[in-house]
Formats: sequence, structure tokens, C-alpha cells
Amino acid sequence: MDARATPTPPDDLDPAIEYKPRRASRLAVDEAARLSRSATYHVEVNVRNVSPCGFMAECPEAVGIGSYVMLDIPGLGRVQAQVRWQVGPRIGGMFTDPISLSRCEWTGERKDGA
Repeated sequence: MDARATPTPPDDLDPAIEYKPRRASRLAVDEAARLSRSATYHVEVNVRNVSPCGFMAECPEAVGIGSYVMLDIPGLGRVQAQVRWQVGPRIGGMFTDPISLSRCEWTGERKDGA
């Protein structure tokens, strides 16, 4: 199957629920980052995936759904996002302005000293 094929809704999806495929594919990462809700509140998160439109991360603390946060992304700096969901330790955020993955250091080729 072509990775760029249009996604289809799951067979068991309730027909009353409108299916909306993701706007952008996500890139798997495993990177530590700082998430800030205010000038005095910061928490370390582990970002699991990122796209131009958003991210998913593991967060050890509850973050208010709908709250605005800043995520420190290497190569881009502090990026504003809105928390859209949280299930257990995982949170999903939507960037208020799409980001350029080509500038994000998480997505570039890594050079190891080996």
C-alpha cells in the first residue's frame, strides 16, 4: 500500500461521527523538550511525534485541555500550541501557526561521532 494513500475510516466507526483524516503526516521522534504554560511553569516532556500542524508527547503532569502552551523545539525556538487532548500521560497539541519541519533539528540527519 502506498504510504501516501488517502486514509479510510475504521470499519467500526460510528456513522454519526464525521471522519477527518489528519492534515499532515507525523514524523516519529523520541526527544526531550520543555513545555511551558506560563513564565513560571515548565515541565519536561518527551515528544513522540511531530508534524507541521502539531505534536504528541508524554507529559508527567496534567495539562488543561484547551490551554495554550509553548514547546521549545531545537532549531525553531519556543512554538505556541493549544493542548487538544490528554489521555493518561500523553498529550496532543496543535501549533497555532504551522512549523517548518526542515528547520526542526529533530528531523535532520544526525551525525554521530562513531
